[in-house]
Amino acid sequence: MKPFPLFAALVLAVACVATALTAPAAQSAAKPLLWAARASTHVFPDSLPDDTGGASALALDSARNEFEAGQVVVRWDREFTIKKVSFGALTAGRNTIAASNLTYNFVKFTSLNHNSVFDKNGSKQYVYAPSRPAPDEFPDGLSNTPSIKVGANRTQPIWVRVNVPRDAAGGVYRGTVTLETDQGNLSLPMSINVRPVTIPDAKDSGFTDVEWTLFFGTVSYQEPPVETMLANYGFSPFSPEWWKLMEDYARIRKDYRNNNLTLPMSTLLMQGEKTKVDPDGTVHFDWSRVDEVVEFFTERGTVSRLEGLWMGGGPGYWSKWDVETLATGPDGKLIKKYVDWDSTEADQYIKQYVAALRDHVKAKGWADRWWMHVGDEPQGAVGKAGWLGIYEKVKAVWPEVKIGDATFHEGVASEVSAYEDIVIPNLLNYETHPAAWDKARAEGKDLWLYNCNIPTLGFLNRFVDQPQYYQRLIGWLAAARGANGHLHWAFNNWNISMDDQEVKGDFWTVNVDKEHKDLLERTLRLESLRDGIEDWEVIEILKQKHPGLATDLAKALASKPGTFTGDVTYLERIRALVLDAAAGKPLAARNLANVIKTGAAADLGAQHQVDGVFVTWGDSHPDAYTIQTSYDGKNWVDAGTRTGSKGGEEFVGLNAKARYVRLKAAAPGLVDFKIAGAPVGRPNLVGGLTYHKSWEPPKDPKVFDDVSLRESTDGVVSDNFGDGRPYLIQGGPNVTKDFSVTFDFAAAKKVSEVAVQGYVEYSGYRPDTVQVLTSTDGSTWTDRGGLTRPNDASGNRYLVRFAPVDAKHVKIAFTRTFTEKDDGVFIDEIEVY
Repeated sequence: MKPFPLFAALVLAVACVATALTAPAAQSAAKPLLWAARASTHVFPDSLPDDTGGASALALDSARNEFEAGQVVVRWDREFTIKKVSFGALTAGRNTIAASNLTYNFVKFTSLNHNSVFDKNGSKQYVYAPSRPAPDEFPDGLSNTPSIKVGANRTQPIWVRVNVPRDAAGGVYRGTVTLETDQGNLSLPMSINVRPVTIPDAKDSGFTDVEWTLFFGTVSYQEPPVETMLANYGFSPFSPEWWKLMEDYARIRKDYRNNNLTLPMSTLLMQGEKTKVDPDGTVHFDWSRVDEVVEFFTERGTVSRLEGLWMGGGPGYWSKWDVETLATGPDGKLIKKYVDWDSTEADQYIKQYVAALRDHVKAKGWADRWWMHVGDEPQGAVGKAGWLGIYEKVKAVWPEVKIGDATFHEGVASEVSAYEDIVIPNLLNYETHPAAWDKARAEGKDLWLYNCNIPTLGFLNRFVDQPQYYQRLIGWLAAARGANGHLHWAFNNWNISMDDQEVKGDFWTVNVDKEHKDLLERTLRLESLRDGIEDWEVIEILKQKHPGLATDLAKALASKPGTFTGDVTYLERIRALVLDAAAGKPLAARNLANVIKTGAAADLGAQHQVDGVFVTWGDSHPDAYTIQTSYDGKNWVDAGTRTGSKGGEEFVGLNAKARYVRLKAAAPGLVDFKIAGAPVGRPNLVGGLTYHKSWEPPKDPKVFDDVSLRESTDGVVSDNFGDGRPYLIQGGPNVTKDFSVTFDFAAAKKVSEVAVQGYVEYSGYRPDTVQVLTSTDGSTWTDRGGLTRPNDASGNRYLVRFAPVDAKHVKIAFTRTFTEKDDGVFIDEIEVY
């Protein structure tokens, strides 16, 4: 297989130099660093090229009719101003993508006073692997200002995106990004590999993106009431200024595939001049504001679903279930009044409202797009009774209306799924109780995944301090599990400051722009979620011809809300396979089935990055099978296991390095066995070697520790605690330990780099320091440098580089001061180059 080109060459800081500046004053100054970084990587104000997987060119992969982005990053030892960023057309032979299809934003940093934590009755549940400990500055906003002043010795990422036309010819398009500065111009090559596969427009998509918005007024009970738009932009809904801002919101909806329109029904009805309530309780509904909003966004091509957001709520929401009604207040003005769901007043209002809504929706031709709520997150016996009671009243009036609610509290959540037309479990529910939701999906119901202030811990969510790729992987998880939507609270609840948010960014994914009153400020999280939805679209296209294979490829990256890759390079390689396969390209070369099915091993001839295997079965197939890898053909490791095999086409993701691959047991029914991957650029000198540890293995068999002395060199990266691959060093609170792993090459070798895989699942179980030492005799050691935190593109690996030296022995030394909460260090894969 041809090596995957995206960011293929990691370059040292000294090599990441821009085109020479032409300004005379700059000729004697140190040159600026200019490099490319992935869209999936957080770039901080102190980031250097090695920290971000820095590359000398920006290289992207894309389908047609999608946006794809990367980052151009600049750093200099002096203050300077970037006046603008310019592009020429991208060309592939005679084909072009116009420069107007390329846009940029300067990435802004937001200060977090602490990392995201959900406080449940005093039990704090932190995110397990934040991209960096807080307090610190985190990248999030995308500035609407076209120029920026960059401080000395401060790293500035620039978000560069390509909007690939739906009629673009397939091919690799090339061009240049130019930074026009007050010190001269800087330039960086860029390319985008466009596959001839076209994803649908958001309004025509099978994926529904639900972002609860407060542009039209409150969506639920709020005391005291805050008019979000007036408080943050200085104008109210339906003012001329507001309509200008809604033009930008419509652009966001279209560009970011936000195709569900949230309609706070009671709020909009109250703004209709003819809505009134008679003394006898008869309600006259004025739908004019509802119609105005729906028509505005429909005309701009942004609507596939209409969400009539009316639900149970009110001040006693968690202890009883109320129905939101309209009533006349003491001053004669309309108010929202909350009444017990089982009261005569509630019954009377539901009958009037749902009947009038039904007739209006059908008259407008919206019935196939309309869905609505009963009440958010029902819990306990009271919540279950209230939800079912309101549900039955609504369905009695409008049997065919689709109803769905975000659910969390078990077991009510699973029970409610039997009644909902759209099931919307929180990701934590889907992790722990998937059967109810999978059953609903198998019955033909929509399955939408739900994020809010939970889950934290080691689960996918949309927090500012979570790794950037977490949001993208939500789309892959949806594809892997057959889900077709996502709901997030909230899009623009700007009334809670970032400092006051326990989980950072839960209240909004688009920022207020006080400087530009007619614009909203996009965020990296908004970009990343769109990337995941676009990836979902490509996987769905592949499912039309290869359903099992497409699902397996998605599962290789995210099989559960808490089981997903922590390697952005692996994400890119699997994504490239999906793009190629959807475009009809061969999946991999060399059918090795004749060798593999006999129980023999396939010799790849050299060390390879093995991303997985494509398997095709004939008339017979095992129910489960294991793929093994090895560096030497003698010592084998279980690299991937497939359970519940259905035969036909399958893919088993591995993310391993190896020279040999085999099935653990012979399989006569094997028809096709192809390996996805490519030769590594240089061999890992310790691949498959044993090593010496400076500590004794723990005597408790329940504690992970390797017995083969190859756990760190078997080539397979650990995903989580449960896979048993890493080994553990433990210590008591406030105890500091020094420990090391030493390799003996038996003969001197040239060494210049050591990579240590940090524990992916939980950053608290990583070492405080990683130091590399070399020796020619095993007695006298020379320090070659070290790190205090991971510094790769994924934020998980420690990459220590130094000038090439001859060494017979390499030692990786660690230190750690343990805490009561973080009482161990997991050591996983170690590579030496």
